[in-house]
Amino acid sequence: MSSDVCANDSSTWDYMNPESSIISNFDLLCYPTWWLTLTSFVFYLGMILGCVFAGLLSDYIGRKPALMILLFLEDLSLGLLLIAESYQVWLIFRFFTGLFIGYFVVSKVLIVEGLKIQYRHSFLAAIWCCFALGFLFLALLAYVFTKYIDMIACIVLLVAFLWGIYLFGIEESLRWLLVKRKEEQASYLLGKISYRNKVDLPSYNEIRKPQDDDFNMSDLFRLNESRYLMTILVILSIVSFYILVTYTIDVGNTIFQITSVPVNLLVVGVAHLVGVLLAAVSCYFWGRRATVSSLHIIILGLLVIICALSMYVVVTMVSSIGVRCLSAGLVYFYSLYSLEVFATPLRAKAMGIITSGSAVGGLLASFLDFFNMDQDVDLSFQIVTIVAVFVVTIGTFSLRETKGAPLPERIETMPQILPYEQWCQCTADNPENHPLLTSPQFTHIHVNNALTSDGRTIRNMDTQSWMGQNWLESLSSTTPSGSSGRRRSI
Repeated sequence: MSSDVCANDSSTWDYMNPESSIISNFDLLCYPTWWLTLTSFVFYLGMILGCVFAGLLSDYIGRKPALMILLFLEDLSLGLLLIAESYQVWLIFRFFTGLFIGYFVVSKVLIVEGLKIQYRHSFLAAIWCCFALGFLFLALLAYVFTKYIDMIACIVLLVAFLWGIYLFGIEESLRWLLVKRKEEQASYLLGKISYRNKVDLPSYNEIRKPQDDDFNMSDLFRLNESRYLMTILVILSIVSFYILVTYTIDVGNTIFQITSVPVNLLVVGVAHLVGVLLAAVSCYFWGRRATVSSLHIIILGLLVIICALSMYVVVTMVSSIGVRCLSAGLVYFYSLYSLEVFATPLRAKAMGIITSGSAVGGLLASFLDFFNMDQDVDLSFQIVTIVAVFVVTIGTFSLRETKGAPLPERIETMPQILPYEQWCQCTADNPENHPLLTSPQFTHIHVNNALTSDGRTIRNMDTQSWMGQNWLESLSSTTPSGSSGRRRSI
């Protein structure tokens, strides 16, 4: 920026661009670049704390109350951005928008705990596709409104509308009610499900209860059943989100030299949508384990190409777009896998910590913007990123397949990491050997039409225990032998 412009008082400035931003709104034109990157930094800082708090809150007061409280506070913090009179005050409110973003964690736990097994990956894909569509929606708002304050006001009204829909349109997690022994609420919800689906369900006293919720946050890293999984998934979330944020910036600004906000958001939204869809399709056909290992190997190859062939602009551009797309698929994967692998008493806490790992990755990416890196320093960071992805890739080989497996309800039924001699195992675990189905606590299990042609997925299960292959059918009475066992979905 010209020193002549910065020497004059900001009240004398006349902006040529009609678009309003925090730069023009708070006269930040002559401030150093790192001052502007604080917007992302404080957001991710709040997100680190908020996601952990969201997991604890949803375990303490319930999934739905936690979702409604956090979504209300998120909408309120967004509304406060509209009245901020200085950049410092705006940063404080921006921190709170990150602090209350934990509603996203609670919503995923609430949805997955009430879904049939065959719908889990598709619903999580839908959530992350909506995240991508949010970029496209912001692109539309940025095109319609020239002032960013008008964009925020529109988003505040939309969130308030959705809050009203969620208040009356969603139910509490039945799994959480059973864990907390909420007999009255669980009995009411069982009756509601029975009426809506025209099936006979067992009473509260007839249902086998899951493990009591007598675990704290430290147990995730203390228990043998969870600490290795937590370590791998937290590191995976940090690296994945760091790459996603870094190449979100590069795709829009550095590669295509895009200065238009609507076009930039459009490019990012499309890249994210493609990556999530590719990962979802791969999880459906090839399973979780093969998907995450393949994504890491491909990203590792693309990062090496970017580092080694940086002088070729076209190659770098294509490789960077590929990294941005596939990193979105990794974010979708660890969300899905974290929900599938942890027992109900630990699920929300684990999801909160792992999502906080994502915020750490975003914080690292925004922290690098504080430095004006020359080419040698930038190359060093690229090499560090390659090494980090390589280490995480090795770690993904130890993850067990969870496709087609029921959600674990007790700590001892959680799938453990594979020993190194089984890392090259490319097929999914046989469901008959799954720890949840072979646990002594689950008795009277009878499998009809036991396995599909690929030997991996149970079609129909008749069970007198409270949990099985199908969430609704596991609560309903046993299906007579030879019947189809079909039910209407919840």
